[in-house]
Order: sequence, then C-alpha cells, then structure tokens
Amino acid sequence: MTRVFILATIRKTELAAYTELVFDTLRVGFPTAQVEVHLNGAPEVPVEHWQRVKDLAENCGCKVKLIPETNHHEWIDKLIETETSDFWILDTDVIFYGKVEHWTFEEPLAGALIPEFFDEFTQAITRSRLHTSLMHIRPIELKVQLLNYELKHPRTIYNPPAYVVFPLYMPFNGRTYFYDTMAMAYHAVSGRAFTPQQKDCYFHFHFGTFSDLVLPKLSYNMQGPRDAVMQNPELGIGAWRMQEQFFAARQFSEPGQDVIAPIDPKDAEDARKWNIELCKGDTAAMTFCDMWYRYCHGIDDLIDTLRDGRPRMHKEQMVSLFFNAAVFYNLEFYVKHRELLFPIVLQVTNTYQDSIAWEHSPLSHLRQMADVFRTCGNEMYVIVALICGGEAHMRKMSMAIKERDWLGQHDAAGNPV
Repeated sequence: MTRVFILATIRKTELAAYTELVFDTLRVGFPTAQVEVHLNGAPEVPVEHWQRVKDLAENCGCKVKLIPETNHHEWIDKLIETETSDFWILDTDVIFYGKVEHWTFEEPLAGALIPEFFDEFTQAITRSRLHTSLMHIRPIELKVQLLNYELKHPRTIYNPPAYVVFPLYMPFNGRTYFYDTMAMAYHAVSGRAFTPQQKDCYFHFHFGTFSDLVLPKLSYNMQGPRDAVMQNPELGIGAWRMQEQFFAARQFSEPGQDVIAPIDPKDAEDARKWNIELCKGDTAAMTFCDMWYRYCHGIDDLIDTLRDGRPRMHKEQMVSLFFNAAVFYNLEFYVKHRELLFPIVLQVTNTYQDSIAWEHSPLSHLRQMADVFRTCGNEMYVIVALICGGEAHMRKMSMAIKERDWLGQHDAAGNPV
C-alpha cells in the first residue's frame, strides 16, 4: 500500500490555514494511501488549532501522532533512516487536482525539479533540487546509492562528507551557494523530475508556513496571487508554469568581466605598419589579418579568464567573439584563398591546444614548448605573406614577425609576461 508522511507545523496562528490546506484535497491525490500525520509540537500555538488539524486529518482517515518539536530536514532524515519501503513526503500547503498515488518510480528520488536560481530571501544562489513538497523516496535504494557516492572518495577524518539530507550554506568565489533540504542528495544520486502532466495534478504554495518571513524579502508582490488561489483553489491548476517563470527570471549567471584589453594607440599604429608591409598594401588581406588577430586574441582571453573551470569573460564579449568568427570565415580574402588558409586554421588550433595542455606541466621542456607554441597564430600571417608577396617575402616576414612577438611577450630575462 502507498504510504504518505506529512509533517504538520503551525508557527503562527495567522498561518494555520497553510497547515490545514492539504486535508481539503488529500484524498483526491491519495485516495487509498496510508497517511501518517506528525503534529510538530509548538507550545505557543493555541491548542484549538492543533485540535483542528488533528480533526481534519482523522476525518481523512489519517493516523495522527504528536511528535517532539523538530524541523523539516531532521524529520525527513529520520524517515529515511527508519523506513524500509517506498514512501511519499507531503507538505501541508498543497492542493490536489488529480490522483498521484499510482505514480511509480525506479529512481531513489522523484519530485518537481526546481532549477538553480538566486533567492532573494536567503540572499544566496540556491542550487537545483527535487522539491520536498511532494517527493517519492525509495529509502533503501537512496542509502545504497549515497553510500556508493561516498565510497568514491577516501574515508578519513580529513575529508568528512557533507550530510546530504540537511540544508547547507557554503561560500564559493565570494558568493554564497545554498543547498536546500535534499539538494545535495539529488546532486549525489540524481532522481526523476515530475513531468508537466504530473505537475498539473497538484499545486504547492512554497514556504506557506513561513511566508511571513519570505514574502517581505521578495521584489515580486506574490501575496495577491496566493490569496486568490486560497480563495479559489482551481486557479492553481497549471500555476506551476508561473512559478517556473519566477525561477527562470532569477536564474543566476556570472556577469563576467571586460577582459579584452584595449589596444594602445601606439601599438595600433605600429601594427598597422607591420600589416601594410606584410600584405604589401592589399586591403582585403589587411582586413583578414586584423580579423584573425581579434579572433585569436579573443579565444586566448577567454581561456585566460577560466577560474575553477568557469570563464569570467563578459557575455557580450563571448557573443562578439562568435560574431567575429562568422565574419572572418566569410571575408573576401579567406573565401578566395580558402584551400590554403583553412588547413592553417586547423594547424594553429591544434598547436594552441598543445600549448594549453603543457603550459603548467611539471616538465620544463613541455613548458618551454608551450611558451613557443602560444604564438602559433603567427603561422597565418606567414601564409598571407606568401600569398601577397611570394616565397622571399614570406621568409623575410616569418622571422621578423616571430621575433617581434617573442620579444613583446617576454621580459629581458626571457621569462613569459
């Protein structure tokens, strides 16, 4: 038989309606399930409110227990530790529109997927998770998979694992990331996200029993829509789409930085002189060389901004880099000489990858090779010189450009700058 556990908490008298709400439609979602309601003791709440919740639950055929005062994540943790067969956990601020107890899942966790977003209440980037308002848990499978996850890492006193059921704040690069209840468990073992059709079967208010704390912190006035659904529950059908718009509008992304240093006017004038000499005044070839310079240095700047595997380049600059590439591969000079130039693009790209792979190698000879290879984009200028002026011109410009680039990227002692 399907089993359901509900933690009924009343923090404040004026929020009691969110604790009572689920019992209006509980048997729509779980018509035959064995439901156990745990009254979360709070002595400051008048006893008549607890009696009302108890009566509503018993009228739905639920078994009711008064438990010592606890919190949500500790309650879930105890269920996972003590239960041996599948069960559901259910919040009290939920309205059902269709039957859910027949849903089956092979995964250890199943629930509505909440994406990563910036939460104005916690002032943190809340990591994605399957929401615990309506969650199916297979406790044995979950514990086995969590143990398998832990066993991937050494088990010593120096690297204790996080307790994946509990919520946790953590700093990262000057920001705060928040793993809400069960979020770390989801990231450790994954799970099944509810389908749109499944989410149409119920509505969840989010933070109903502590809305007095959250709502004043939000920039969006959510009170009106919430009151409307409380007055007319049918308005909640499909409202999860609006909730997802709320999360989508708060998706977090690094703003990035303007990492491409502007060219000094003197350097620009010097480069123009070199370009004229290299291309023998061919304006189409000069435009090609200018675009190649921007393309290569844009890629190099993007790679240089990686920190912890994440680029810090401004989003607009990334887009501009791709725009530059689209224009570059359609330039008159490139189209005309594609058969000669395209292999150089591939060769330069491969050599640059060698440079990236070896630049921090513990072997000195590989670091030295990486230092030489990082100027491999010059090979394109060598071919342009061949096209514009022949072999003698190519040989002259090849050595001059490579020496110039080396001196510009090393100090007097020959160290890379």
